[in-house]
Amino acid sequence: MQIRAALLASHDRVWRELADAGTWLTGKERVALAAETRAARECAFCAERKAALSPFSVSGEHVTANDALSPVQVEAVHRIVTDPGRLSRSWVDSLLEAGMSDAEYVELAGLVSAVVVVDTFHAALGLSLRSLPAPTEGEPTRVRPRTAVVEGSYVATIPADDLEPETADLYDTTSFVPNVHRAFSLVPAATRLANDLMDSHYFPYERVTSYTDADHDYAVGKMQMELTASRVSIHNDCFY
Repeated sequence: MQIRAALLASHDRVWRELADAGTWLTGKERVALAAETRAARECAFCAERKAALSPFSVSGEHVTANDALSPVQVEAVHRIVTDPGRLSRSWVDSLLEAGMSDAEYVELAGLVSAVVVVDTFHAALGLSLRSLPAPTEGEPTRVRPRTAVVEGSYVATIPADDLEPETADLYDTTSFVPNVHRAFSLVPAATRLANDLMDSHYFPYERVTSYTDADHDYAVGKMQMELTASRVSIHNDCFY
């Protein structure tokens, strides 16, 4: 089976960055988050909550992959993986009240999303999942973007018109920057990783509304891509 080089390169990047210390999480925590992402799919408590009218009407404990994560980190991973369509501001606020910072939440959400992309790609093609890498040593940078602000979103994001030199590569400001592109910008490294996955699996965010079949050499056309994307989004309870 021939797989486009850009896809493989973006997956390799996810796995390289997964093992390293990030902005707010250590390499050990990041690899543990990836293991927890996989464990969440088999969590009986999550399945029971998913089937309930309200996830908060069910009590129990998550089935976890290891003890390297805190309970609030486990809760965040499991809800994002198993019930993304019902995430709410009050739920995010409950994570913050339990001791998770907003930037840590963004890094966690970005990493979980990236691992799901890679794992789902492998599962769809009947390939074995990649073995998780060994974490590297090192400390998180803990650098928070100065211009990030809350503008109706659950957490702070960087406005498209307030980028600084070190974040100038995050958006294509020559065209409309959709809010979904700003979602992980409180942790710029998470946005860069999401950009790479978006570019290799689909199109750059700012080009989605304007691209035509003449802009790519994919085996499927624009209408087929949009139909597939819509069906998959519905199946996955896409929050956006």
